[in-house]
Amino acid sequence: MRLQRKLAFAVACVVVLLAAFGGSASGAAGKAALTTVTVDTLPIANGLPLDLGIAKGFFSKRGIEIKKQTLQSGNDIILALANKNGDIGYVGYVPMMIGRTQGIPMTLVAASEVEGTSTADNWQNILVKGSSAIRTPADLAGKTIAVNALKGVGEVIIKAALKKVGVDPNSIKLLALPFPSMRSALNNGQVDAIWTPEPFLSQALNLDGARIVMAPGPTLTNFFPNGGYAALADWVKSNPALAKDFKAAIDESLDYAQNHPDEIRALLPAGTQNVRLPIWSSVIDRAKLLQLAKDAKEFGVISTLPNFAQLFPSAIRSGLATGTLEAFVGPGNTILVKQAGSRAKRIDPGKYLIIVSDRSKTLNFHLKGPGLDKLTSLKKTGIVRWTVTLGAGTYTFKSDAGKKLRGSFVVS
Repeated sequence: MRLQRKLAFAVACVVVLLAAFGGSASGAAGKAALTTVTVDTLPIANGLPLDLGIAKGFFSKRGIEIKKQTLQSGNDIILALANKNGDIGYVGYVPMMIGRTQGIPMTLVAASEVEGTSTADNWQNILVKGSSAIRTPADLAGKTIAVNALKGVGEVIIKAALKKVGVDPNSIKLLALPFPSMRSALNNGQVDAIWTPEPFLSQALNLDGARIVMAPGPTLTNFFPNGGYAALADWVKSNPALAKDFKAAIDESLDYAQNHPDEIRALLPAGTQNVRLPIWSSVIDRAKLLQLAKDAKEFGVISTLPNFAQLFPSAIRSGLATGTLEAFVGPGNTILVKQAGSRAKRIDPGKYLIIVSDRSKTLNFHLKGPGLDKLTSLKKTGIVRWTVTLGAGTYTFKSDAGKKLRGSFVVS
């Protein structure tokens, strides 16, 4: 009888405990735990869509919790990933290529941003002191330029841009310095020029009176690719669903950042909200990336071209090809479509970002082809961005107000 009373008491306690905690246990089971993804990033404005996406819940709604680690250069991030110190890294395409060609099997998870079109709108330029005798790119010959890392994005695009404008790329000297240290190095004469992104670029211009002498990216071509999010191939292979969800979340973050610049500016330190923002895009431009790879090989940053199918897998490219097309209408009676700086004639099928520069108040840009019919306003001017998928066939473009203004390109 005594044993039975003890058993009855124990059962009663269990019932009470279940009644007391049943609701909370059920609620915990209904809310799935978030999977932590460690992202190695850089202390520059380019990476802020990640922070904005975290704040907006773009990652958490896909079951991801982001843990950030800030490093000083793309090469540092590649080494960190190789040593399993991080899952995904925000990094320039050149360090990705270096890693891939040196036995570190990097693969792109998602794109991030591109450069602008001139010294006036670009966010990553070469600056000199206001009192410097350096006035043109030609004056950089024989001078010392600070970059955040040797054998990185800066070295490749600076040398390629100098070569394009007729300056011997081997005549310059490069000194590796962290971005936050560049302004003082320029002001105290340690270097003659600095290659720096935002927010350091605007700080140097507005606080130090520095001047821009060259925008290397736009010198090569408009909207030159800069960086993206990469991981080791074995991490992606082991976490395919997680990699896919991360890409979806960061793509949503990039699109939101591009369309809500004020929210990006709110994340910047006080006094730096008016910096020049990058152009964020989820589109991967293979033609320009191949140009970048060839430049990196020419200047000895990589010894061989990377395997593009492994570095930029088809699952990331979202088709046979992805890239950027630039369309221009006006000023005057002009209409044109370019790819990688040249007139578009025959291009691969796939997903494209079409950037329309409409500079006419009387003309518009009207693109039509298989499954596509898009146009800008006849009366408005400005920049319009379309993300489209181009299939095989002929695409015609024209102005609806100018019967003779027309052209075409073939997708095959």
